[in-house]
Amino acid sequence: MGKVLPVHAPFCRTRIFGASCRRWKMGGFKNGLGLLVAASSAFPLAAMSSGEAADVYPRRPITLVVGFPPGGGADVIARHVAMHMSDDLGQKVIIENRPGAAGNIAAASVARASADGYTLFLAGRPAALHKVLYKSIHYDFARDFVPVGSVVGIPYVLVMGKHVAAANLREAFVLARKNPGKATCASSGIGTTSHLLCEGVGERVGLSWLHVPYPGGVAALKDLVGERIEFAVVSVPAALSLIESGGLRTMVVFSKERVPAIPSVPDAEEQGLGDLEAEGWCAIVAPAGTPAHAVSRLNRSLNKALSNAGLRKKIVQLGYVIPSRQNSPETLESFIEEDTEKWTDILRQRQLGGRQ
Repeated sequence: MGKVLPVHAPFCRTRIFGASCRRWKMGGFKNGLGLLVAASSAFPLAAMSSGEAADVYPRRPITLVVGFPPGGGADVIARHVAMHMSDDLGQKVIIENRPGAAGNIAAASVARASADGYTLFLAGRPAALHKVLYKSIHYDFARDFVPVGSVVGIPYVLVMGKHVAAANLREAFVLARKNPGKATCASSGIGTTSHLLCEGVGERVGLSWLHVPYPGGVAALKDLVGERIEFAVVSVPAALSLIESGGLRTMVVFSKERVPAIPSVPDAEEQGLGDLEAEGWCAIVAPAGTPAHAVSRLNRSLNKALSNAGLRKKIVQLGYVIPSRQNSPETLESFIEEDTEKWTDILRQRQLGGRQ
């Protein structure tokens, strides 16, 4: 039997966060679907043994905090996953929406919550990049959270308003270059994946367009259809209904290959954008100090939910991607470290950090 996950085991703090990496070790994984916790381990639950503690968790409903408004992509997938986890855990997993600041308001609230396994956060890339993007922030993602498991990958798409006088993407870029600073590219907020892709496209094709941040993809799409902006980078799930109805023009998906929900839309390489791809991600994390038996139980429940054929079908229909990597807390930790380092470098190169 391997070592037991420590009770206080935050994300490994890499050089991104100004500290040496002290990766916490986790042993006892079986097929990446959970932790086998030694029965003799002691946890801060009165005088219970670890086995007894695991038997009674969860004893009451669990809150999963989402940092975006109801009806948005993150909210929809959270509710589907929560429903299946509730069935497995025998307790309700309740969604609580706390939108604002690209998820940072929600993240800060969960970072301050009791580390008892009853308050969780649906994290995404913006939360992990907070220290680069903002001068003043009230949590430290690397220090204040422990990973539970990946939920979905989120493909992104560049969409264009039907009012733009261009027949295809190449013509649109030519038009934008002829009118520097006038064409707009909307995103779902500063530091979000869609913002980074707006910047990346402009740099890749040599055009200067105006970035317009919105509080979410739905708001950006509303203004795109209303002909107040020309382009937007949004998640496929957020844009899917408008794509299917023909309410906008879909130019390119920022993925290594075409997305099953919109198979006719070319990927970045096909459109001459090379390796410009950036799949977003959603993952469940918990406050640092959450007992190992709770993390283990939540990870097993999440993986059971994601193995459900009905949920997998729904994930694809909604425009998401099922994570292909082994879904353990340890693999999630490694992924977030690597992803954060990559995008931190990009933010600093483009001088996009340091906001109030």
